[in-house]
Amino acid sequence: MGVCVVNDAYTGEKRRAIKLGKEDAKDIAALYKEVWPKAYEYPKEWREKRAMSEEEIKKEMDSGYFFFGVRIDGKLVGVYKASITERGCFGEQQAVLPEYRDQGVASAMYEQFYEFAKANKCKVNYVNILAGNEPCERAMKKFNFYKTGKPWEQSKGMWVQTYERKVDLTQE
Repeated sequence: MGVCVVNDAYTGEKRRAIKLGKEDAKDIAALYKEVWPKAYEYPKEWREKRAMSEEEIKKEMDSGYFFFGVRIDGKLVGVYKASITERGCFGEQQAVLPEYRDQGVASAMYEQFYEFAKANKCKVNYVNILAGNEPCERAMKKFNFYKTGKPWEQSKGMWVQTYERKVDLTQE
C-alpha cells in the first residue's frame, strides 16, 4: 500500500502518490512554505499555521499523522496529510505547487487517499473544504465525495464544508 498511479490528462505522464517519511520533512516544509503563505482565500493566521516547519512535520509524524506526496523528476510538487480517526480516514492540508496544478498531482493524491483508507479498513474518507472554493468543490464531485452537515466555522471567519465518500471494503 502507499502508491497510486494516475495519468496526467494533458501529457499522459504517470503521477504517483507515495508515503513520505521523516527524511522528506524538509521537502514537505519547503512546499508548504511556498504554497500556504500565498493561499489568500484563507485567513492569515490559518496560512501561517499551515506553513509548517520541518520540526513540526516530524512531530506530526510522531503523533500519528501520515504524509503523502507526488514527486516529479525528484521534486516534491504535491503533499497532503492523513490520519485515522473513529469516523474514518481524514485528509487535510493538501498543497500543490502552482506550476504543477492541472497535471494530475491532486488526482493521484485523492486516489491514493482512497487506497490508504481501504488498506486501513476505514469505511469513509473525509475532508473539510473551504466553503465556496470552486476547484475544491469540483474535486469533491470528481472523486465522489458528498456534503455532510452544514458549513461550519473552523477558524475565525473561515467557513468549511465537510465532505466524505464511502470506501468499499469488499473489493480486493
